[in-house]
Amino acid sequence: MYLSARARLIMEQLLTNNRPVFINELAEDLRVSPRTIRRDLKEVESILASYQLKFTKEHGVLTLIGQDSDKQRFRWQLMDLSYSDYSPEERQQKILKVLLKEESIKLVGLANDLNVTISTISNDLTKIEERLPNTVKIERRRGFGVSLKADEAQKRSLMSALFGEQFPDYRLLKFFQEKSRDLATNDWVEDRLLDLVSESLLKKVEQSVKNWRSNTSEGINDEAYANLIVHISISVERMIAGNFIQPNGTSDKMRDYPEFIAAQNMLADILDMEAEFVPVGEAAYVTTHLRGLKTTENSIYFMENEELEVMILVKQLITNVEAELNQKLPKELLTKGLIAHLRPTLRRLRQGMRIYNPLIHSIKQDYADLFEVVRRAFDQVYQEKSVPDEEIGYLVLHFGSVLLQLESENSFSGLVVCASGIGTSRMLVTRLRQRIPQLKKLETVSLFELGKKKAEGSYNIIISTIDLGQVDFDYFLVSPILTERELSQISVFLKSLHSGYHKKIAQEEQAVQLTLLEATHFLEQQQVFASIVLTILKNFSYSKLNENLGTMEDTIRVICTQLLEKVPELDVESLVSTFLYDGNWKAFGIPETKIGLFHARNESIKEPFFQLFSLEQSIYIETMDHTKMLIDRIALLLVPEKFSQEGLEVISYISTLFVDNNQMIQLLENGMNEEVTTYFIQKLLIYLESRKK
Repeated sequence: MYLSARARLIMEQLLTNNRPVFINELAEDLRVSPRTIRRDLKEVESILASYQLKFTKEHGVLTLIGQDSDKQRFRWQLMDLSYSDYSPEERQQKILKVLLKEESIKLVGLANDLNVTISTISNDLTKIEERLPNTVKIERRRGFGVSLKADEAQKRSLMSALFGEQFPDYRLLKFFQEKSRDLATNDWVEDRLLDLVSESLLKKVEQSVKNWRSNTSEGINDEAYANLIVHISISVERMIAGNFIQPNGTSDKMRDYPEFIAAQNMLADILDMEAEFVPVGEAAYVTTHLRGLKTTENSIYFMENEELEVMILVKQLITNVEAELNQKLPKELLTKGLIAHLRPTLRRLRQGMRIYNPLIHSIKQDYADLFEVVRRAFDQVYQEKSVPDEEIGYLVLHFGSVLLQLESENSFSGLVVCASGIGTSRMLVTRLRQRIPQLKKLETVSLFELGKKKAEGSYNIIISTIDLGQVDFDYFLVSPILTERELSQISVFLKSLHSGYHKKIAQEEQAVQLTLLEATHFLEQQQVFASIVLTILKNFSYSKLNENLGTMEDTIRVICTQLLEKVPELDVESLVSTFLYDGNWKAFGIPETKIGLFHARNESIKEPFFQLFSLEQSIYIETMDHTKMLIDRIALLLVPEKFSQEGLEVISYISTLFVDNNQMIQLLENGMNEEVTTYFIQKLLIYLESRKK
């Protein structure tokens, strides 16, 4: 069997994704016209017929029809084809890989290896250079050959990006899930990976990252986990080859973050060396990737410096999008998701790290208007650097999910397996609820958590955006952006579940049992939150500092000393040091107000404290952009060193009250003690009430 390179790539897309593919999306990926794609499809139709397979083309969507066993036979035949006939895109990727690993190479050598002319290679180099960042150049010198002029960090970034482009639909994720390491997946991954890193190193890095992931308190989503393995594998391979990231000013800043220690230990484990001997530049480089991870957690954590910045950015972004759409959005749900996403996004942007978004073409095509709205809104509130479309695409998913949200009465439960993170999974869930109202209970779960979650409960349906391979249960494999055909299939399946009186009775009994379990958990959690709020109210006060202190250090010392009345065991000097000399200041001025937010954890604090202070004399305090501003009010938030997640959520809620809240700002500036106290009591009671809904 012979197929041209482009026809083979089209077939690979259909077989590896195992879902319908947009013809326009294929054309854009392969840089040809849709007409060319349709012409190429004729080449494989007769071959497919011999495998009892065929195409359907409906509304610009290409679907492969046939039995799974026949698809597998054709997949094996396709993998056995000779790869000597490369498409231009494949050939350019091969050339870029060589340039990234070799100091220089002759044009004639590349031409011979790829079985093309020198003129073709020269044209390929021009095409490659057009897609490279402005700071990276291809140098051609007569007699010396061709070389890539880029620093070490840029080369690693290009390697990671190149690798991301070659792994559609989370193939890498399947490879890292031990149960699904079938021969076909192994061969597919290794053919594309082993020219960048060795198999033994990949497995060693995977084990080290797996251990770190299991011990970290913050949930890391599956896609970020797999990509982190690739980033670290490439870094270690480069180190072994003698190519190192040199330390700089950014490296020194990275030392202040807890992720720096984790990065050191991880590299030491992989390289079989002591952590203290890990090069600082390399540990700092891995630290940037750890801090740029996309997480599965969408709750607001206890405020750190960057959290306040992200919160202000999110509120401004939502306001701008609402103005563009002329529509009010559910701010609470949207805010939590955006904060969780934008925290690593800002880290990536500042470090010049790009993110791979496999859905970007579908997002821009299916949600073109919303994409432009979010792009304009984000560019207005974030002007430090140019933001790539891939990042905007993920923000579109968050806004798209709340726009699709629809309340309805349903009767079925389901699990949604999704590796792309909060925005993607939420959009998938809300679209399912909108189009299939019978789906009342939908939970999202990662591939790694699926087995445990399935064992814990019974679900009417399992829907996955990932090919789960050989499993002992039925599931629906869908695209992250559901097609009409997929929705129809799911709807028909759910209707079939209505048959049988006894089955319905069993489902109702189970629903009662689940409701009781949920009610028990809910009431226990409410009790915890109520206890935390009660403690905060007991410790609350709004007082005036009459001394003319003049400096922030003096003000902090007086406040901490006053706390001794309620906390005799308080270590005043330790707390003062936490605010002033912690590397990351815990005291910040809130923009466009005269309020300073002081927040910290301390081991000598045993209960949460929320107190307000009015200053006799204004003092200067640093803002998030490192400018100075005058403040005459201080909000103090203190929690124990080890505090529950519920407690941190309450404190974070209090922090949000000081951001973009004109009523609260006016009250603090002009209100009496009793008015301010009543306001915060009401807010905390409303917060407790909202948790019941």
